Amino acid sequence: MNRRKSALLIVCLCVMIYLVSGCSAFRGSRAVDMAPFAENTTMMFAEAAKVNQSFRLVHLKPYTNLPEVSEFRHRSQPLVAGLKGLEMYSNQVVALDMAAKSDKQKNALFASYLEEAAGKVARGERLASLRITRAALDSTFASIRSARTFLGGIGAASPLVNAVVLALLEGLEALNEELPTLIGAIDREIERNYRDKRRAYEGLTRLQAQYLIAATWLYEGKSGNPAAVDSLLHSDPSLKVFIPSAERASPQELAAAEEELVGRLERINLLIDQLADEKSAYLATRQELEDLRVNIDQRIKVARDAVVVWGQSHRNLGQGIPVPPLINVSAIASGMVKKAVPLP
Repeated sequence: MNRRKSALLIVCLCVMIYLVSGCSAFRGSRAVDMAPFAENTTMMFAEAAKVNQSFRLVHLKPYTNLPEVSEFRHRSQPLVAGLKGLEMYSNQVVALDMAAKSDKQKNALFASYLEEAAGKVARGERLASLRITRAALDSTFASIRSARTFLGGIGAASPLVNAVVLALLEGLEALNEELPTLIGAIDREIERNYRDKRRAYEGLTRLQAQYLIAATWLYEGKSGNPAAVDSLLHSDPSLKVFIPSAERASPQELAAAEEELVGRLERINLLIDQLADEKSAYLATRQELEDLRVNIDQRIKVARDAVVVWGQSHRNLGQGIPVPPLINVSAIASGMVKKAVPLP
């Protein structure tokens, strides 16, 4: 986290320097205002950092070791690394632009930086995921070095940068499609863990409802309605021990049946109360699972919007087009990250 804060601080300082100096760091034949690109980068990664704010899992903690959770976490790691890579790349572009070097020297350093980064990707056996060949990479590096201006070097890097952006967007989409599998696996485990307690609770509440209905018939019978007593005995034949005949039920017999029903309800209520904590824990676990689903979905959307904004900003920069903020990622993301949680 400290490294991320430091990187963001560097970009922010670069932006301030550009604003103070009139944004005229380019001294080649094609000048461009780098500040908006730096501002977009700062805004993008500041918002992306918010979705990494810690969220303490309480009820779902026992489920974080499920295979589906581990697989989801494993698939997300290259994407997190890719986003950090875009941030580092942006810092490098801004730093080179500010360096007191010729455009030729900047392009040479820029190409060397990209070659080193590509080498790390290749060693990690992730080059194929970018759908770019070694020959295409070598051609890109050569074009960067031969560019007459640093702006031209940035434009020459577009094939590689576009491949990274596309790979990130495809990876985020694949992760989003995998989200139902993750949530489904946790859901099944929750239901398995609470299955017996849920059945017990549902059975007790069903009996409670039956005895309450029986009590209603009983009190109607005590008011002089023999048909209600008959319905009572049909619904619960065990009460015939207290009321042998609905037509000839005496006040004493009805009182005895009432005492029995009230006792049953008290015992059932006691058992239901004993399961109240389990019910609360179950409902809280399910709510936390829904929060997890919504917030991972929102996290992916924030990352996707950030990559799209950055990619368009980079394309405009390489073509010498002014780079205004394309969309307000901050406004879009602010409503998404208020409850954002990290991947489990």
